[in-house]
Amino acid sequence: MIRLVCLLLLLAAWPAWGRFVEAQGSATIRDGAVQLARQQAIQDALRQARLQTRAWVESRSSLSGQVLVVDSVRIAAQGPVEATQVLEEWREGDLYHVRIRAHLPETAERRPPPEARYRKRLAVVQFSLSDPRQAYDLPGIERAWPQALGRRLAQSGRYRVVDASEYGLPGQGLTPGATDAVAELARHLGVQFLITGILRDLGFNGGWWRRGRDLEVELLVFDGLSGALLARHRFSERVPTRSPLPGGTTPFSLPGFQTHPYGAALLRVLARQQELVDQDLAPLPFTARVVAVEGNAVTFDAGATAAVKPGDVLMTYRLDPQPLRGVDGRFLGYRETPVAGLTVRQVQPRFALGELEGSPAPLHPGDLIRFGWR
Repeated sequence: MIRLVCLLLLLAAWPAWGRFVEAQGSATIRDGAVQLARQQAIQDALRQARLQTRAWVESRSSLSGQVLVVDSVRIAAQGPVEATQVLEEWREGDLYHVRIRAHLPETAERRPPPEARYRKRLAVVQFSLSDPRQAYDLPGIERAWPQALGRRLAQSGRYRVVDASEYGLPGQGLTPGATDAVAELARHLGVQFLITGILRDLGFNGGWWRRGRDLEVELLVFDGLSGALLARHRFSERVPTRSPLPGGTTPFSLPGFQTHPYGAALLRVLARQQELVDQDLAPLPFTARVVAVEGNAVTFDAGATAAVKPGDVLMTYRLDPQPLRGVDGRFLGYRETPVAGLTVRQVQPRFALGELEGSPAPLHPGDLIRFGWR
């Protein structure tokens, strides 16, 4: 009877909306680190729970006002978990197993996960312009667009943004072998994600029956570690105007820009791009790089500006020295091996010092620190 009452009280305290699912996860115990294996087994079970309700690839098209078309492909999206209960846990040799019950909410209003406060580091690099003749009244739009998008992302308070508008990616990161270039530029800039795009069509329509000016832009979001394309969004609009923008200086800051029909359309697309970047990056973990290791003390390149605080517990990962490549030689990324938990002890504006659990671990500069990997 007492167990029944406790169970009813527990269920009453959990959120009322959504689904409850059960899942099992496991992890290998390495070097006697049982607690680390337990954490990894719970994360594995959470991943299995998500796979029961959320696809890994989303594709969406929408039409607004009969003119604005947004085609989006999002890769590796993950659903949130609001509450988790460990129902059972056991050890079999070198494997640690857990069975959990997780609550997966159905409503749009969800509490942000604990890692949401961390500010991920990203760079917005130069956009490519398909036809420079179409941008005669938008001087320097290839750099002005990423700068404007970067300012919006920085002002949101969710990111540490690097202005990399002077850099370009070969083929905008979409050509064969471009993943190496994406990863190399991200490493050079010290960022977790790279964002770029393609200004495909900024031209006036021909013919009196098709008055207006086209606006077709692609947004590309890349993972900096592997160089992989995470998301790709296309925006297409026909703006009812035949007059050029007021010219003379940098776009987005000209007098009358916001009131001009085409300027207003550019700003609408920028705002939508910011929203989609937020959606693309929200499910992904906060990641930093190891800078130095001395015994159990690890220094990494994220501090107060990234919202890291003393007492935070993160996870360390060792990267294989050689990258993983496909059968065609294409760069795929690096294998990662979980090492140990890291408790943050000291925080400076741009770096922090943490203490590893257990004995000194074989970490090296360039290895990873993460929070929120599920």
